[in-house]
Amino acid sequence: MKNITHFFIKKEVIIPIITIIISIILIKILSKLVKKVLMKDKDKNSIIIKKRNTIVTLLVNIITYIILLIGILVILSNWGIDVSGIITSLGVVGIIAGLALQDALKDIIAGCNIILDNYFIVGDIIEINGFTGEVIQFGLKTTKIRSISNGNVMTISNREITKVINISEKDAKIFITIPAPYEEKLERVEKVIKKICDKIDEKEKLQNHTKYLGINKLADSSVEYYIQVESSGEKQYQIKRDIYVIIKETFEEEGLSIPYNQIEVHEHDRK
Repeated sequence: MKNITHFFIKKEVIIPIITIIISIILIKILSKLVKKVLMKDKDKNSIIIKKRNTIVTLLVNIITYIILLIGILVILSNWGIDVSGIITSLGVVGIIAGLALQDALKDIIAGCNIILDNYFIVGDIIEINGFTGEVIQFGLKTTKIRSISNGNVMTISNREITKVINISEKDAKIFITIPAPYEEKLERVEKVIKKICDKIDEKEKLQNHTKYLGINKLADSSVEYYIQVESSGEKQYQIKRDIYVIIKETFEEEGLSIPYNQIEVHEHDRK
């Protein structure tokens, strides 16, 4: 028992433990302080809030790396390693590390450029290389995007983000095709569609009213009617899903069927 006690009170053991504890506490305190300073204003603008969240994430990452580096140097110094020599030689090591870690450095620089140039922020809907999704995490090296269609998460290196389409920054015009049977009279179908438009406006509380544009196409098995809905870019996908639910429910309430392709097979008697 004495040997165990003696081991833990040795400075080679106790100082690293204290350093690790202090580092963890400092990271938590400074992270909370950054969040408190940057998020102190209760701004209702969602874009400003998301931008601040992104900056907070970036600053917390930088603070964490700096404190961990200082903590490692303190522990090495306690173990008798010449830290000053390490710091002095960081110039040479930096060159070697720069060559070995070019991709990592490119990721970090690209991450800073994304923030400074305001490419996107956490919560934005963006499109990169044909992949469309919501930015759920942004770090110094990588960005994580959750697909809007299937929920899959893609992690992409910041250096690979060269061309971004930020859907959240643009207003979107959604065009929805509503198929109806040929057997139904035009007047009745248009009455039902106008009811659908009213329901969309009531549910989504859109700035501009939903527009009925008329007949778009005489298809093989249906008459296709057209409506237009205007929304913010980041909401368009959920609004589109809501609209399809409204169309289905309204058709059921009004006793209208949604046409689908059918194949007719004629059988002839052979004599």
